[in-house]
This record gives sequence, C-alpha cells and structure tokens, in this order.
Amino acid sequence: MENLKLHIVRVFGKLWYLLIIMCIISPFLCSIVFVVALIISMVFFNNFTEAKNPEDYFTEEEWRKIHSGESIDNEEYLILLAKYQTYECPVKVDEITTWTSSEITKDSFICNYEINDRWHRYGEIDMNIVKGNILDQIDKKGIKVQSIIATNRNMIFRYRNYRTGTIEDVILSNEELRS
Repeated sequence: MENLKLHIVRVFGKLWYLLIIMCIISPFLCSIVFVVALIISMVFFNNFTEAKNPEDYFTEEEWRKIHSGESIDNEEYLILLAKYQTYECPVKVDEITTWTSSEITKDSFICNYEINDRWHRYGEIDMNIVKGNILDQIDKKGIKVQSIIATNRNMIFRYRNYRTGTIEDVILSNEELRS
C-alpha cells in the first residue's frame, strides 16, 4: 500500500492542483481522470511496486542539500547527483534504451543504460555515432559537466544489452569535455 501511495504522489505530485480544481468542478470526472492516469502510468511508465521512498536513498542532510540550493563543492555535488539520478531511475530514454542508474568512481562519472534488443539488434549500433550524438547534445557549460571537468573525471555512458549482458562504453575524456 505504501508503494501505491508513493506512486500516486510521483505521478500527480506536480499536477495535484489541477486535480483539486477538477474535483471541485466535477468529482465524477476527476475520479475517472485519476483512475485512468494511474492505470496508464502503471502500465506504460512505471510499475507502482518500484516507487521509491527518498528516505531509503538519502540522509536528511543530503535531501536538504538537494532541495535547498545551497552551495556545495564539485565532489559533493557529483556524489549527490549520482545518488539522485539513481533514485529517479529507471527512465525510458527511447524505444530501446532505459537509463538505469548513475555512479561515481575515482576516475569517472558513469551513466548506466540498458538496451532492449527486442526492437533493435544491439550489434548494429555504431558506438562512434552514439558518441558523436552525445557530444553534439551535451551541455558543456552545464553545472554537471563543469563539475566533472573540475574534478578531473571522464564521463562514461555505459550501455548494457538486456539479453546478452554485453557492455559497451562511450567514454568522453576530460579533454573532450573541455573542448
């Protein structure tokens, strides 16, 4: 029951005020919209049993820092960012790719993805093209990339084939992030 409550909060967390207005206007319509949206979200976007409680991932101080906007150093920022991104995962990126977690090591900031090859043959993916697309789309002036550069880390996009377990890395070196 707790997981269902967390799922409802996650689905309607930012739209609760619209539900309140709809409930005032038409309670029947509001209940229909609520049930349909909840079912669609459970089927297509997020299994409610996977809803996560922030208290399981973060200390009170970490949660406060995430939401307060207070200044923290680059190292602490990356650690909290990796934890927060993992908390938010899984995230469906496209029809074959799901972002599963982020992690930080001594040398790298790693974003882990899972490729579902039911729709696409994994071997057909050219990782050089993927790297070029990432370099074209990445915000090199953003705080995440600037923190990675400042801590002298690489950025790794790790793709794991769901069926075979094969892993391929797209590595953006610190020098590539700087340029």
